[in-house]
Order: sequence, then structure tokens, then C-alpha cells
Amino acid sequence: MIPLIFAALPLLQQEVARPLPVLTNGMVVSGPGVFRQDGPLRIEGDVRLENMTLMISGPITVVKGARLELKLVHLLVSDPPNSANGSSNLHCEGAADIVITDSTMEPKGGAHPIWVLEGRLKVVNFQTENSEFHLERTEGDITNFKIFELEISRSSRVRAKHLRLVFLSTHSGDHEKLQFDRIPVDRPFAQTLNMGSGAQADLEDVQIQFFLLYLHGESEAALRHIGRAQLAFFPDCQGRFTLSRGVLGSREPAVIPEAGASNCRFKFTLEDVNVDTWDVYARGKSDLTFEGSYIDELTANGDAKLSVRNSTVYADWMAVADNAQVAVDGGTVGALSVAKERPDLATSQIRLSGSSHAAFSGVKFDCGIVVTDRATVQVDHPVVAPQYIHRFDKSKIMN
Repeated sequence: MIPLIFAALPLLQQEVARPLPVLTNGMVVSGPGVFRQDGPLRIEGDVRLENMTLMISGPITVVKGARLELKLVHLLVSDPPNSANGSSNLHCEGAADIVITDSTMEPKGGAHPIWVLEGRLKVVNFQTENSEFHLERTEGDITNFKIFELEISRSSRVRAKHLRLVFLSTHSGDHEKLQFDRIPVDRPFAQTLNMGSGAQADLEDVQIQFFLLYLHGESEAALRHIGRAQLAFFPDCQGRFTLSRGVLGSREPAVIPEAGASNCRFKFTLEDVNVDTWDVYARGKSDLTFEGSYIDELTANGDAKLSVRNSTVYADWMAVADNAQVAVDGGTVGALSVAKERPDLATSQIRLSGSSHAAFSGVKFDCGIVVTDRATVQVDHPVVAPQYIHRFDKSKIMN
């Protein structure tokens, strides 16, 4: 059992939140009580917050060399009005110290707090909902931690025990050969993992629901006996794909992309890997066709051209930007109906920007569409219509 210590910090309806004071070096702000921060928050020097409920609506920046300590803090995070999902994030401008003890973080509305950390991280009992930590060049010592996604990448060294995660993730470098073997799901395990981009994780009593690997550049990854995986890649190439789900490579290794089907230079080799979905982040001059595929996040930038046929696209994040073009024929796009089981899919949406164009024909929609800048969207003969189409700027809805 994981020992949990929760701060007794009820937010009373009649209690008025006090503005968080301007934080300066050496400052300690202590409750009890409710504090509120609207707009950007910048952490410089040594700052300690303790014994409070803190309502945050806006981004947090931790400058290089700063130290931020949270003790008995209940964070309530919301995004500012009319802002993009994830606007109330935290990022380090360089190596900093973050210390979190006996605290919680809870998003409100469509918020999805994403903290990008660098430096040193110490966590003792931090319980969060629908949030993410991304560790880059970080020395981490983590105990009793619950979070939606924990990424360990870019030369990070992490010692962790008593973790409960939805996603354990890592990013490769551009020219790596990675191996991952025997990572179970839905039960605790202990293992030392060589993660992507030179990172390492020493794990004890860690339980995950998905192992998520982001493969960049010309890297190759061999995965064996993985209980449940989501696999992501960043193509700038041409070819055809069938991105299947289920247990792949049970009889002989499954190789993606298949030989002769593309000129892409990345490679997944899968043996007994239970693949849930794929993420595709196309860029440059990509010209790709996906048939009968299961895709969670799908983005197209630059001059990329994508054709998606008879596939399932959850559209957890589906974004078409720059001069990219996407054509979707048949299948399903969106996943709002399953958001109760997967809270991250509550933000399922199609977003078009720049001078991009997306055409949908015979599609069953389970989300809405937002069109901005000079982008154009065309929807023909939908099986189920989009929940909404919001148009801004000089964008167009074509018939």
C-alpha cells in the first residue's frame, strides 16, 4: 500500500480567495486559507508556499537557478478564458530546484496542467489529476506520486518508488537504437530502464497503464513483451501505413514501417507488444496514406499531405497548420464519448490554422472543429455531424 498524506484544505464556498502576493527571493507564503493567482507567475530566487489552497489561472515560469517549494498545497488549476487547453502550465527556463511535499493538484474545466522541468526535482507525496510532468536534464527523487503522464527524457536520472501513472513516456534522440523489454501494465513492477535520449529511470513499485514511446529522426526501437503501448513518430517522408492495434509480433516480429512501403528511416520492431494506438506528428514534405489505422494524436505541419482512410482517429490532439493538407475518408474522428474512461480525451477536437486545409467525407464525428487564420475545412456527407464548427479570422467553411 502507498502511504497517502492529504492536506486538509477544504475550499469553502464563502471563503474569499486572497491575491497571491508578488513573490520575491526568500519569501515564505503560509496559510491556512485560499490564495488566487490570475495571469502569469514568475518564480525567481528561493520561494516557499505552504498550508494553502492556491487557485492558479495562467502560466508559471521558473527562472534558471530558482528554488520553488510547495508543502501542504492544494493547487486548483484552470485555464484563462478563451485560451488554449494547457495554457496554465509550468516551465523552467533553465536548471532549477522544485520540491513538493504532501500536496495535490486538481484541474478545473478543460485545464490539463503540463509541467516541463529541468534541474532537480524532489517529490514526497504529490497526488494529481489529469496532469503531466516532463523531465528534461533532471535529477529526480520521487516517492508517492500519482499523475497522468510522467516523461523521463534528455539525460534525466530519476529514482522513483510508489508511482501510479497512466502513461510512462520517453522521447528518443534523432539517431538512437533503443530496447525495451518486459514492461507490465496494471500491476506494480520494479526495473531499471534505459530511456530515450540518454535518460535512465530506477523504478520500484511503479504501476502504469501505458508505456508511451516517441521516436524521432532516424532512431530505431525494439520492444518486447510490453503490456500496453502507445507509439509515436515524427515523419518527414513518403509512404503508406496500416497502424494496427492489439498484440503485434506474437508469431514473428512486426516491423513498422513495413519494408518497401515507405522511404521513412525510423523503425519500430515489435515482439508481443499490445499496441493501443499510435501518434503521428507529420511535418516537412511528408506525403503519407493511412488505411485501417488507430491514431490518437494526429498533426500535420509545413507542407505535409496526409490521407486517412477508414480509420479511427481519437483526435486527442488533431491539428493541421501551415500549408498542410489532410483528407479523411470514412471512419471515426473524435472520442468525446469515451472521455469518462479517458479524461485526457475530454479535449478531443480538430484545430486548423495557418493556410491549411482539411476535407472530411463520410466521417462519423465525435468532437468539434475550430478553424482559424486562413484555414479552410470541408465536410461532406457526415455519418454523424461535428458537434460544432467554430470559425475565426479569415478562415472558411467550404461546401
